[in-house]
Amino acid sequence: MGHLRVLLIGPDPSVKGGVSHGIKLMLKYPPPDVEYQMLPTITAQFATAGIPNRSLRYIQVAIGNLCFFLKAYRKIAGILNSECKPHLAHVRFASYGSTFRKGLIARLLARKKVPFVLSAHGAMYVSFYNSLQPFIKQWVRKMFLLSQGLIVLSESWKEFYQSIICDESIPIWILPNAVELPAEPIVWDTTPDLRLLFLGLMTERKGSDRVLQAIARLSKPTQSKVSVFMAGNGMVEAMQSLATDLGISDRVTIKDWIQGEAKNAWLRDTNAFILPSRNEGLPNAMLEAMAWGKALIVSPVGGIPEFVTDGVEGFLVPPDDIDAIADAIRKLAENPDLRRQMGMAARKRIEPLDIQNYRIRLGEIYREAFESANRK
Repeated sequence: MGHLRVLLIGPDPSVKGGVSHGIKLMLKYPPPDVEYQMLPTITAQFATAGIPNRSLRYIQVAIGNLCFFLKAYRKIAGILNSECKPHLAHVRFASYGSTFRKGLIARLLARKKVPFVLSAHGAMYVSFYNSLQPFIKQWVRKMFLLSQGLIVLSESWKEFYQSIICDESIPIWILPNAVELPAEPIVWDTTPDLRLLFLGLMTERKGSDRVLQAIARLSKPTQSKVSVFMAGNGMVEAMQSLATDLGISDRVTIKDWIQGEAKNAWLRDTNAFILPSRNEGLPNAMLEAMAWGKALIVSPVGGIPEFVTDGVEGFLVPPDDIDAIADAIRKLAENPDLRRQMGMAARKRIEPLDIQNYRIRLGEIYREAFESANRK
């Protein structure tokens, strides 16, 4: 098989979040001899992440989301009916509405006899799936059974999806999120003070509030050595107000979502990364921080423990233990040499996840899935 036409289905690259970030990298660095056609099922205009549930704004955006998806579904049907239909589809899904949208698309692909692989995302997928009624679980499981296989982020996620699928004929490939290593050389940390970075959705699940509470619990001498830089979507104004209420606003800089050179500048100028999240797949923000050589304070959830060893690349802390979070911050603030050693270890640990390795492996998965479908 020579050139492979792959229909990539998922959120538009403009949507804020890890799944879209991965799609950007895939489109920028396609696998060898693969030609992508991207068809988004949701855009930034209709993304509900960070909008309070059941609010008027949420309802309006959700309606727009549904309308956009229906149009996307018709476009996909048109592509599958054309003479130049794809050889394979790659469908990226997460929890809640994403699963139901992609479940419908999976059935359409199966009817049109276009093989497809699935990519599993969504930090909350375990609780989402377990909350479903039995007949809906069977409907979701059917999506997996119709596919040529499932791409997951880590060994722990592979075990979870194996428990759902219960069919050894459906391959599950472990392919962690890719990272684009910085083109510029890493300048290793020589500053005496801790410059702590938080990137991502500002919610209780991600722990942005607990980061600020932990800073407030530090002694004044230690606090004076710490600066916090936070950027993301979600409860941005609430975090700004919390920093003020805690009396630490002079130690904290909080911005809305940043990207491109603005994000690179923060990655370059900070020396540690924090994400005390309650649930994760394998967070892209953490991987980017590791690529820039940052020491880590993260939680042992999702695929994180498979890439971060406590005391080596950083500290693994219970996400709701504010004292433990504060203690990890204190250790990094008071030990610049430890911070630098952890940053070097993080960079070394992440190098195998370079996008150049990812694109080769993804191409191999595509070929395996396509050839398997042709043998059936």
